[in-house]
This record gives sequence, C-alpha cells and structure tokens, in this order.
Amino acid sequence: MKSNDLGVFLFRSVYSESSLIVWFFTRENGLQKFLFRGGKKKAHSLFPMAVCELSYYGHKHSDLLNLTSVESALSTTFQFNPISSTIAYFIVECVKKSMHLGDVDKEAFQFLVNFANKIEEDGNKNVLPLTFLIEFSEVLGFKPHLEVDGGTYFNLDAGVFQSSTNSHERIVNGPGVNLIGALVKGSLTEENIPKQVRESALNTMLEYYKIHVPKFQELESFEIVKEVLNA
Repeated sequence: MKSNDLGVFLFRSVYSESSLIVWFFTRENGLQKFLFRGGKKKAHSLFPMAVCELSYYGHKHSDLLNLTSVESALSTTFQFNPISSTIAYFIVECVKKSMHLGDVDKEAFQFLVNFANKIEEDGNKNVLPLTFLIEFSEVLGFKPHLEVDGGTYFNLDAGVFQSSTNSHERIVNGPGVNLIGALVKGSLTEENIPKQVRESALNTMLEYYKIHVPKFQELESFEIVKEVLNA
C-alpha cells in the first residue's frame, strides 16, 4: 500500500551501486528504515535534519519500507554551513542512538522540525548541541530538574540539581554543571562561554544520556563537533 508522510532525515548507507538504505524519523510512524532504489541519483534532499515529504509503500510494521520519492518540505541553507551541518550530524546521531525502529512519537517529530529551524537561524551556535541534549531529554522523559533553587550539584542518577553531595550516587559539579543548570532554568545570558566549560557540559550531558538511555554509547560526531565549534 502506498503511503505519504513527513520525515526528518537521519542517516543513509549504500545498498547497491545505485540504491541506498535511508533512515527517517517520521511524523506518523516514528523511526523508519527505507530502501531507496536509485537513491544515489535522487539524494539531493538527503542531508542530516532535512525535513522531507516522503512517498513509500509497504506495511508500516515492516523493518524495511520501499521509498519511492523524497522532496524537501522545509527550505534551509544550514546544510551548506560547516558549523550548522556538523551540529545537525551530531543531533541525528543522538536521535538514532536514543530511539528504536518503529517508535512513534509525534512530539519528538515536531521537536526535531522546530530544532531544524533553530539550526537555520543566524547567531552564535556554540551551545546549540548542549541545548539540544537538554531539550531532547525532556521529550524522552528524563530532563534534569531543580531540587532547590541554586543547587550546584548535578545528580546524574536522579536527574536533579541539588545542594549537597554524597558517596552513593554519581554526582558532579563545576562550571560545566553550572552551564547546564542555567540552560535548564532558561537563565543563560552570556554567549561567549569558554570552550573548556562547553566541553565539560557536553561531556556531562552525554554521560547523563548513557545512564538513562540503554543503547546510548559514544558518539562518532562528538570530537568533530568540538573541533568545529572551537575552530
């Protein structure tokens, strides 16, 4: 049966000399994998975080659907910007490691579309990967929260900022944790955050994901995004 959907492009891999296997997070059916026959010649719309109109056939519960056409649904230019495109690659790797094939979540889909618009916007993007991790953790159901106002210790196990520490749980503090806390509270006013602080915060949030997302492991894009943002 032929179907249409909207999808956020994540990854592709080579299937044959002319065809691709492509991954999209779709509005109606969540994370889906498609065989795109002849896709190498039709892949002009396939870049990380591209929002696309999809036509395909096959049963929606199949592990591999047949994609017949892909067209851009959101006009963007961020794919031509090395910083923005690197952030997009970082984001799609996080999504793929956080979701399972067939997971349906329209809130997550709309969040990704909105974040594609954020990547497109002008301005300082140095904390955008960190902002993504914090906001996506809310979509996934484990966003850090404040136990008390001004808590400077981040309990990675409980997902809470607290005013004291103990030896029984994984708890961290420091400038990177303070940056995460400011973003959680929406109180960040400084744009020029030192790179050591940003890296520390990113490392902390990635460790937090590893604790709360079972299959979330090291990201290939992490070192690349650090290098590009610090260039």
